[in-house]
Amino acid sequence: MIAAAPPIERGEAGLSAQIGIARSLCILGLVLIHVPPWHIDLGDPPRALAPFDLFFIYAQELFGRASVPLLSVISGYLLVRTTAQLAYADRLRRKVRTLIVPLLLWNGLAVLLDALALGIVPADMAGWANALLALTGAPKIQPLYFLRDMFLCAMLYPLIATALRRSVMITLTILALVTVSGVAERLFIGSGPLLFFSFGVAAAQGGLPELPAARIRPYIVVGALVMAALSTLVQVDMLERPWSLGAGQWLFAVVLMVERILGALLFWFAAGAFARGPWRTALIAIEGYVFFLFCSHVLWLALAWKAFERFGGSYDGSLYPVFFVTAPWSSLAAAIFGAETLRRFSPAVARLACGGRMPPEDGWRRIRPARFAA
Repeated sequence: MIAAAPPIERGEAGLSAQIGIARSLCILGLVLIHVPPWHIDLGDPPRALAPFDLFFIYAQELFGRASVPLLSVISGYLLVRTTAQLAYADRLRRKVRTLIVPLLLWNGLAVLLDALALGIVPADMAGWANALLALTGAPKIQPLYFLRDMFLCAMLYPLIATALRRSVMITLTILALVTVSGVAERLFIGSGPLLFFSFGVAAAQGGLPELPAARIRPYIVVGALVMAALSTLVQVDMLERPWSLGAGQWLFAVVLMVERILGALLFWFAAGAFARGPWRTALIAIEGYVFFLFCSHVLWLALAWKAFERFGGSYDGSLYPVFFVTAPWSSLAAAIFGAETLRRFSPAVARLACGGRMPPEDGWRRIRPARFAA
């Protein structure tokens, strides 16, 4: 018996499903940004770019510019919907448990592995503070800066919410200028988390108009793909010769901001499409593991890369494209295995590692498209 694709629900249930699928897509896409060797080394003098080099840069550019902004929007939206009624101290206590504890736990594991394998530990207190908690710089597991930035957004939420209630457009315009100018980087490690988090808060408060999706969706999709292509060309030019933004720095920052917005909308529309298709149930099931995937994928990819190199693999080898495109799925499989194994030995630690939200015990069995479900 072949199960039909379930219809998407309307209202809150349908929105919740789309949010869950969007998180799954974003974090699967985010994995591509961190596939070793993480960048293309053109050498000196630079070598000519091969077709896969362009695909490598384009994929990382597209997913890199889209994933984190949309995740930030979702974080702002969900904070309003789930914790806005809590007292400030209660909300922060919850965020400590779901953001700061996993940040400390996963970075502590990475520091321990470095100490055991390489004998390397942070040199001083400032080094420990950054390695474990991203106090003023990137943590040991670099992508986990997002947890630190979202905690800071939660701390600023009362100010953000109040400003947005008074004037959505003025507040978002000011935040966009702060982001493009680089001023926000004095507080935040990531690029644009405050702005996109605030977009999510504004959407949850009803301060943003509803998108006429059917009419503008084709333009947004094409715009996102074209902007990613333009950014890829700039990246290629930067790699092939000395490059300086000079007076164009602000213009380039604006272009990247537009690319992030269009990319986030592209992912959101894709989530809506998947929510109406046979992969809906599977992607919702994956969402239960994506926090563990987000925290663990860098460690897994580093291990997989060492094994790949040990057996003769390299970036220039014929098998690297396979390694690259399968990285999200191998990382997901490792995350499911890790989460389920940890659940067996210590459910309490597993819950901490999953940000306080464990997937259902049979969640991994649901990760298959509905058309193959008997």
